[in-house]
Amino acid sequence: MKEKIEEYKKKIKEFWNEAYNKKILYFYFFMAILVTFLIELFAGINATDYSNMQGVFFLIGSPYIFLCNALIVLFTLSITLMIRRRLFGIFFVSALWMFFGITNAILVGIRVTPFIRSDMTMIDSALKIVDKYLSVWQIVAIILGVILGIVLLVIAFIKAPKIDHKVSVGRDIITILIIGVLCIGSIQLGRASNLITKKFDNLRKCYFNYGFVYCFTNSIFNMGVDKPENYNELLVKDISKRNQDEVEEEKVKDKPNIIFVQLESFFEVNDLKNVQFSENPIPNFEQLMKDYPSGYLTVPVIGAGTVNTEFEVETGMSLENFGSGEIPYNTYLQDYALESICYNIKPYGYKCHAIHNNDATFYSRYKVFSHLGYDTFDSLETMNIQDADAYNPKNWLKDRYLTDEIMKSLKSTKEQDFIYTITVQSHGKYDPEEYESKIKVQGIEDEALTASYEYFADQLSEVDTFVKDLTDRLSESKEHTIVVFYGDHLPTLDITEEDLENENLFQTPYVIWSNYKNDYFKNRDLYTFQLESVILKALHITDGRINLCHQANLDKDYADYKDELHVLTYDLTDGDHYADGEEVAYKETKLQMGVYPIKITNINVASDDDSGIYIYGKNFTTSCRVYVNDSIVDTEYIDNSTLFADVSELADGDVVSVHLVDSKDLEFFEVDNMEYHKDAMDSGRQGEETTKAKKEKKAKKKKKKKK
Repeated sequence: MKEKIEEYKKKIKEFWNEAYNKKILYFYFFMAILVTFLIELFAGINATDYSNMQGVFFLIGSPYIFLCNALIVLFTLSITLMIRRRLFGIFFVSALWMFFGITNAILVGIRVTPFIRSDMTMIDSALKIVDKYLSVWQIVAIILGVILGIVLLVIAFIKAPKIDHKVSVGRDIITILIIGVLCIGSIQLGRASNLITKKFDNLRKCYFNYGFVYCFTNSIFNMGVDKPENYNELLVKDISKRNQDEVEEEKVKDKPNIIFVQLESFFEVNDLKNVQFSENPIPNFEQLMKDYPSGYLTVPVIGAGTVNTEFEVETGMSLENFGSGEIPYNTYLQDYALESICYNIKPYGYKCHAIHNNDATFYSRYKVFSHLGYDTFDSLETMNIQDADAYNPKNWLKDRYLTDEIMKSLKSTKEQDFIYTITVQSHGKYDPEEYESKIKVQGIEDEALTASYEYFADQLSEVDTFVKDLTDRLSESKEHTIVVFYGDHLPTLDITEEDLENENLFQTPYVIWSNYKNDYFKNRDLYTFQLESVILKALHITDGRINLCHQANLDKDYADYKDELHVLTYDLTDGDHYADGEEVAYKETKLQMGVYPIKITNINVASDDDSGIYIYGKNFTTSCRVYVNDSIVDTEYIDNSTLFADVSELADGDVVSVHLVDSKDLEFFEVDNMEYHKDAMDSGRQGEETTKAKKEKKAKKKKKKKK
């Protein structure tokens, strides 16, 4: 018996050595098919609108597309032919694909939108909100899973056998090239026969139709704006001149304040066919739609991707012309400025403000907004809100606080104002624990989904109240003001086309409210990238090539002028800027954080035994941190005019600066600095006794809370 076991072991070993050293390509093919199958299976299991057997259906129902996906995996695996520890290489590449695939499955379930290249550039932003989407045990499980994966890879590297011969570089390179040609050729053939598409309209749908591996790879390599076939200077100038001739030149008479309010995950919930609410969550918004010009916007995203709706509204550019799944906030707008509504209205005397009740660092808005022409950015860090009930159960700041911030922005300037407001309260995920809803929902069988709808309806109801409060406040203003309210995308509530009256997942409502009589606008449906031009055309503001292109063609179908928009978009992004000459027309602004600037007015070294310094100034917030010579020091917020910093020694000439930190206490913006000079500053001591009293009062409050 023992001899037979040894004989079997010997045969298995011989078979393995033969396969590993001479027929390993079979294993490559097997792993490529297995990895592709498992990735699609996991995505289907986590997506409520697709079958748990998605991997099987994809393999059987779309064999050619499945083959294209497997060939991409095979090509990446084939690179490991160049190393002797091929088994380790195979498992490493397979593990990498599986990691991407599992990440995709998680995101498909949480936010609807699948995993794209741009997600890898915003890991810092994702980490800030991960606790809002995943429970502690899920986060721990993911961390442990990653650690386990790394440990297994290290063990595999140490234990994995080497091939028993030298790497045949020439032969293996030829093999890799053949697989590469097969891969690219199959994809090109699929595109030519319309089995596969290069451009994605519905990102989620395309990922399931064409496979994660192909779509994710496409999002990596298909970036930027494709060059139009007939692009040249004559064409660009001809389009610009033709558009100029189409739009009548009229003097701008009315220059009202213009406010855009982008409502997070806001849509017409009463269009849901089989869902009934115990009370209407959005009565005020619906009343506005009856009384004022309104319609539906076709937005570019579902469930997530707020900034892509922002981008289209602000620039007038269509994301259809950019790479599939591209987020221009993470690409173009990181480095240089693009035409935007801010740049188009500034020549008419407008000051431009951005307001968002969330971290300024999310999607790098504190960088991006300077490339869109904003003068100020009022974010969560500058609002200084400390109310106990300021946040909803998912820890998003309530939208009601935006009303005061908007009014503050209007009062901060003598000029006309453009204010772009981004709300956050009705953001997902919609699964608060131990939550008692005010609005009840019927028509949904799943209890967990019913609870999610009820929580969402409650949040939407409060957002609707914010809409009414804002219009009530602005109605009392003597300044002419136009407000555009609109939803950025549908929420992540497993909504399908069949669930909606209009059967369109990409439509959200909008309304144009004003506090004075005018006949500027009419009811109509629009694309988000046309919204700016509808508002500006009524006011006879024609600056900007993209804006002018829309204004000249608003009465046409978008299909009739989409090629013109593509040409102008390419010219302004990756092209030669023929429309405005060789020099780029748009320069980034020096962005001020906060409606009113944060300023240091004086610095005093503490005169008692406490080591530290008092920093006096204006508009300090709880997000302010003191730096001395570029090194952060412990900072205590006393009030909006006083900070206390734990500094043991301060010498003449030391630079004291105040920076803003985000919700994770990471510094991102220096707001002001001042050199310390003892004779000039300590001789004019200001308010130290008052400050001490405030500190003592705060300390007593903390003690009471602890008790």
